Amino acid sequence: MSINLLETIATAFGDEIVEQASPFLGESEKGTESALGMLLPTLLSGLAKQGSTFEGASRLIKTLSGAAVDSGVLTNLAGLFSGGKRTDSLLALGTDLVRGVFGDKVGSLLNTVASLAGIKSSSVSKLLYMAAPLVFGYLKKLVSERGLDAAGLMSLLGDQKGFLWGKVDDRITGALGVGSFLTEPAASAPGTTYRGEYQTARREEDDTSLWSKLWPWLALLAGLVAATAPFRSCQRTEETSLATTPAVAPAPTKAAPERAPRPVTVLPAKVYFDVGAAAIGPEGRKTIADLISTVQAHDLTVAITGYTDRTGDVEKNLELAKQRALAVRDALINAGVAEDQIVMKPPLTITTTGSGSDAEARRVEISRAN
Repeated sequence: MSINLLETIATAFGDEIVEQASPFLGESEKGTESALGMLLPTLLSGLAKQGSTFEGASRLIKTLSGAAVDSGVLTNLAGLFSGGKRTDSLLALGTDLVRGVFGDKVGSLLNTVASLAGIKSSSVSKLLYMAAPLVFGYLKKLVSERGLDAAGLMSLLGDQKGFLWGKVDDRITGALGVGSFLTEPAASAPGTTYRGEYQTARREEDDTSLWSKLWPWLALLAGLVAATAPFRSCQRTEETSLATTPAVAPAPTKAAPERAPRPVTVLPAKVYFDVGAAAIGPEGRKTIADLISTVQAHDLTVAITGYTDRTGDVEKNLELAKQRALAVRDALINAGVAEDQIVMKPPLTITTTGSGSDAEARRVEISRAN
């Protein structure tokens, strides 16, 4: 089973990273969270592209095996942005790691994200350089636990294309040149059966096989056409002697009056859950029923994101957030929303960023998909 690195790392980050980084950078939590939400998938896209060849994956294995990359860094996030020796050390390491991934395009990345998130470019650089050692540390942990060599890491990173699809802004992919990597046919994406070359060969083989099967029937048909030609000639002579009846134009039909578009007033919507539960309650069912007509009338595509509160085990909470989101998705489908109108969107963090209460955190958000 493929692991979604973006979802897993974002979950491990939690709200703690944003809460620490915001005052350290002198930026709002909203701007900091927005920038981090762009940097994580971008960094993973760069790693996936670098690891898409055996040589690139081998270089990554060498980097990950170095003593500077700490596989346990994600388990100790306290004081990460304190500004002390640990912060300076991670910034220096992150600078080297990021340059190894993006080379001379780092400046373009920083400026683009800063413009999109509305914060300073220097703040984005510190956030990226602090995030890189955490991502590399988690990769090192996976490589060690799974005993991955270069080929194994190449396969793991190749699987990320399917998870990263649509997660990186086009302006960022354009600045970095990873756009073609993310938009080419995702042969390595989870669930793909054949690679492009094999599919082409199969199509050519099928075309040849079909022609060989049809050829005897086409030859027989040609013979029948030739045999009936005299009879069809007589029929045409007879038809030309008959008086033609002028065609009567059909009566014009009235076009159905266009229905005035209804304003979209129910999105975004929130469905709340009881503690530890993934079953939709009466209020949640009412919320879903209220937005069905809007989704169908405007042919909208909606994004579904599940959250949990801060209590309990992180991994179990992540699974619970997924189950809540799937419950809402199934409810929408059962109510008549087409499955291709629903996008499952993993959260940057699985806990609330709103009022901060546990009750607010136990929710699924339904919003318009971008």
